[in-house]
Amino acid sequence: MPSHRLSVPLVLLALLMACPGGGGATNTESGAATSAGESSAGTASAADTTAGSPTTGNAGSSSGATTTTTTTTTNATGTGSTGGSTGDGTGSETGGALPPLGDDACNGYATRYWDCCKAHCGWPANVNPGTEPLQSCSKSDASHGAEYTVPSSCQALADDSAFTCYDNAPWAIDGELAYGFAAVPASGDICGRCYQLEFDGTGHYNAQDPGSVALAGKTMIVQATNIGFDVGGGQFDILTPGGGVGLFDACSFQWDVATAELGATYGGFMTHCQQQNVGADHQQLKQCVLGRCAAVFDEPGLAELAAGCEWYVQWYEVADNPNLRYQEVACPAAIVARSGIDRGPLDDVAACKGGGGGCSQDEMDLCDCAWTNNGRNCGRDDGSCCWTACCG
Repeated sequence: MPSHRLSVPLVLLALLMACPGGGGATNTESGAATSAGESSAGTASAADTTAGSPTTGNAGSSSGATTTTTTTTTNATGTGSTGGSTGDGTGSETGGALPPLGDDACNGYATRYWDCCKAHCGWPANVNPGTEPLQSCSKSDASHGAEYTVPSSCQALADDSAFTCYDNAPWAIDGELAYGFAAVPASGDICGRCYQLEFDGTGHYNAQDPGSVALAGKTMIVQATNIGFDVGGGQFDILTPGGGVGLFDACSFQWDVATAELGATYGGFMTHCQQQNVGADHQQLKQCVLGRCAAVFDEPGLAELAAGCEWYVQWYEVADNPNLRYQEVACPAAIVARSGIDRGPLDDVAACKGGGGGCSQDEMDLCDCAWTNNGRNCGRDDGSCCWTACCG
């Protein structure tokens, strides 16, 4: 994520609803440079770093599935009240099959990043007034609590600046289900929304990518905590330690390592391993990435990052931009507990309306097509209005 992120006006929530978390309605009005978690196409995910209040759009409420405001769920420590963001099978913290996505789910793909910056949803003006912002942490990973106006580490490198908290690293619930956080396109009232991702066993740029093939049938639930000015086309840029810092790097300062130790600027450890081991098989690449995890996250204070990096190898199979189907769902209590963003009381889970055939001209006219890079970043049709407007 960039160190000079500028706040951007949020576009209409209707674009997000066409395919929540996707659609390519990225906003390049500010002209701010951004970073990426993508290993091949250079897609960027963005976080505001202005010290003042960033701009925000109207907080809208959309129709669709509902969430409960007080739910009892079973978790690793027993049964108790979650206080409000679980429902319809997404509240289990002990694993178990989730209901499969319906025919109206959207198509998308996942990339990866971790730049250590304060996220877009960490600023009070960027979140729905009915929710709290995402918490940030200091260089030593001490929580800033409700101090939401602390400058981003990618704006001002200092020990007490706002960094990404280590507990934002993804984690496995069981062999088939994992939770995490992600950057999504810069449009609409997205902060705190959760999405169920079902991986289809193919890679976005290399259909036979062995990691993506091995990931087939697994499911993630991610919460949107960041935006990308050119994250589009159904893209989820998943926060992954060692996933690549992009153009703006606060990690070398926070972790006290040389920038070169962070791997490739885009794609991080995995892309570095691919570049250094041309022709390596899947297991060799996994071992290479594990070696980078151990080398960079070797201090006791970085244990959560080490675990998240190892998750990328073991659970995520070092998948390189895997394709997926997705739909917005109610947030599991465990995700809300880590981020502090609870949309449950808003009761506004949005249905994914699918293909672009039903898009109005007004919806498509709102799309900023800069994310396509003259069509080179379109990928396959994700069913969104902006894909139809920009790539169809």
